[in-house]
Amino acid sequence: MHPRHRSRPHTPPSCPRTPLARAALMLCLAAGTLALPAATRAQAAAQGDAVLRHEIPSGTLDQALNRFAAAAGITLSIDGSLTAGKTSRGLSGNFGVRDGLAHLLAGSGLEAVATAGGGYVLRAAPLLPSASDTMLPTITVTARGESEAELPPPYAGGQVARGGRLGLLGNQDVMDTPFNVASYTSELMQNQQSATLADVLDNDPAVRMSSRGRNTSVGGGDNFFLRGFGLGNRDISLNGLYGVLPYGTLSLETVERVEVLKGPSALLTGMAPSGGVGGAINVVPKRATDAPITRLTGSYASDSLWGTHVDLGRRFGEQNQFGVRANGVYRSGDTATSGQSVKLGAASLGLDYRGERLRASLDLGYQSDDARAASVGYRLAPALTAVPAAPKTGARFAQDWERRKYVDDYQVAQMEFDVSSSLMVYGAAGARDHRHSNYRTESRILNPAGDLATSPVNYPETSKSKSFLAGARMKFEALNALHEINVAASSLDTTAGYGFAQWAGTASNLYNPARIPDPLQAGAPFAGFLDTRKASETQLSSVGISDSISWNDDAVRLILGVRRQKISVDNYAATAPVNPRTSGYERTVNSPAVGLVVKPWNHVSLYANYIEGLSPGATAPADAENSGETFPPVKTKQKELGAKIDFGRVIGTVSLFELKQPNAITVPGSTPLAYRYVMDGEQRNRGMELSAFGELARGVRLLGGMTYLQAKQIRTQGGTNDGKDAIVAPRWIANVGLEWDAPFLPGLTLTTRVLATGKQYVNAANTLRLPGWTRWDAGARYRTRALGYPVTLRANVLNLANSSYWEGSAGSGGIVLSAPRTVYLSATIDF
Repeated sequence: MHPRHRSRPHTPPSCPRTPLARAALMLCLAAGTLALPAATRAQAAAQGDAVLRHEIPSGTLDQALNRFAAAAGITLSIDGSLTAGKTSRGLSGNFGVRDGLAHLLAGSGLEAVATAGGGYVLRAAPLLPSASDTMLPTITVTARGESEAELPPPYAGGQVARGGRLGLLGNQDVMDTPFNVASYTSELMQNQQSATLADVLDNDPAVRMSSRGRNTSVGGGDNFFLRGFGLGNRDISLNGLYGVLPYGTLSLETVERVEVLKGPSALLTGMAPSGGVGGAINVVPKRATDAPITRLTGSYASDSLWGTHVDLGRRFGEQNQFGVRANGVYRSGDTATSGQSVKLGAASLGLDYRGERLRASLDLGYQSDDARAASVGYRLAPALTAVPAAPKTGARFAQDWERRKYVDDYQVAQMEFDVSSSLMVYGAAGARDHRHSNYRTESRILNPAGDLATSPVNYPETSKSKSFLAGARMKFEALNALHEINVAASSLDTTAGYGFAQWAGTASNLYNPARIPDPLQAGAPFAGFLDTRKASETQLSSVGISDSISWNDDAVRLILGVRRQKISVDNYAATAPVNPRTSGYERTVNSPAVGLVVKPWNHVSLYANYIEGLSPGATAPADAENSGETFPPVKTKQKELGAKIDFGRVIGTVSLFELKQPNAITVPGSTPLAYRYVMDGEQRNRGMELSAFGELARGVRLLGGMTYLQAKQIRTQGGTNDGKDAIVAPRWIANVGLEWDAPFLPGLTLTTRVLATGKQYVNAANTLRLPGWTRWDAGARYRTRALGYPVTLRANVLNLANSSYWEGSAGSGGIVLSAPRTVYLSATIDF
């Protein structure tokens, strides 16, 4: 990519970004390619320095060398101390062994020397005769902040990047930010065959799913819990812009990075559209790389879900200024849940320009996600005394006629311009048109025996959104410190409508669901209306400003900032054909934040922050004495302390945090039968997070950690639930994932992952509990060559033991079942 100056050196060396999802080959080629690696290696050995085509992505130097050796069929001895901390820009084109090694090692200070046995060994290259003869004059550069178009490079192991976007603050190195962040790379998504955001965030020890989308018994979209608070799929941003990504479940074939911030983010991103405060999730779209990309992937998922993904990328111009990246995916078939079928079609086009001072991009996307016989979990009856045991996962739960279909069109244009070496301005505009068909059943669990009351319902939904963002970053020196001033203004306008119809209920059972005829075909009477009517108009606008102050070559950094957020909501009587406005409010609130990073030693960062999150204010119900009173947006306040250590190949983080969020309660009114609705209760979440990612040893990669959480209710109604656990907040969760490059077969990688979650309560009185659960996953991939092209075969199994458990809550008192054992196979060929 076009080189940009950095405002400060990163302490540990970094590696350039890794190209995304490799394209693929239909699975019918898989059996044939398994027999090719031995023949390829034998032919290369016979030809000595045979010229082969290589497509090796950028990454750590030892990864690049290992991939080259496996593809070229040579033995290469590598001393890990020589390659530690070194990176490679990768290799694209036709190379012999010697030329290929020379290109990969260029600038590393190393060379590969042939051995008597026909292999190669790595050693330090001899010094030039006179360093003084080639020494260049010192150049002093006044630099601005990093471009948003240039992603922080992958860290050792390639699964997690060195940093990510922090909204108002822009791209930040993980060691420089006073927050707990993780940025998952396309290499990780591709190797794990992640189909949804939920699949990616299964790697994060601070995240659990409240519901899952595709390929499960739910099918209602990916929704999350971070640090004990919910985050809906509507709160996911694209390059920092809210309100443009598809609802429900996002297809990852179009995605380069998934960036996760743990904790509230009002200063950094403004209020999320649905008011999620447990964290922030940002998606980075794919861009064309300097090396041409022509990739085809064929995939299979149990029970009989087949798919194809095409990924094309090219750059044009004398300096590769213009880029085009196109992705298309189609999948159709039956899932591992009995009776369920899905059909997915998605396409994206990313255009970009990167000049000396101007960088611009345009993203166009479409997604149609259609699931049949997809249920949405189970609600709990108020009189329920115990949650029944989970039924067998993968069984048939939904009716044949049930259907949920999400269709989204979205467009995003972005630009940034260097006014000078110390000032950059940027802007973005986006829009989304969303349609949602939602014809299904809704079930309520009545007793521990699993008896259900099941009603057919129809909840179609539409929405249109327009989103804008503009800002500036300026660097200057003052008072012996380096300052970076960030200013940004944003707005999001959303108009939403829905339909509502409900039919009479039917007795059923969790373990033996009743068959219910299609009520529309039967002409059964219903309450409500089938057409979609306007329900609300929401405008979110804000202005944020921050100053990042650093001293002593960034050994100390202080971040001060505040965002002023305005929330306007108009509600309409969707049940009336003429849609009269029934209520609304407009509120403005300020959200300050402060963060501190101190680096007492090389590769060690100590940090602290105070930051707030925002959710829409509550409105007193119609039967309260203060009926219609609206309250200011709810502030969730976080305090956090943490430490990060970069061991060179592994980064570890430990953080201690406390979040407090006000709740609404009722208090006595002016008469014995009256009450008032006030904001007075509180939920307090205290916890500790441990995480680590990187490369433990050459060919062994780690990604995992754990969270310990104490989420308590405080000042509850009449003190009834004081000190009890908050709902859907397990005391502990943990993830551990390992990858091992098998030395006995170059190109083979074996993987395993375990997820564990403690018990959690689903009602405030703590009488209804979901047991803890553990899930094992396993996988393997094999890199080889077929017909002269690089090929990767992948196999992953999720929920290896096919365990049945209640995974979590889908909100509104509902619980969701675990996904069944699912086998994913794919083959990727790079032309």
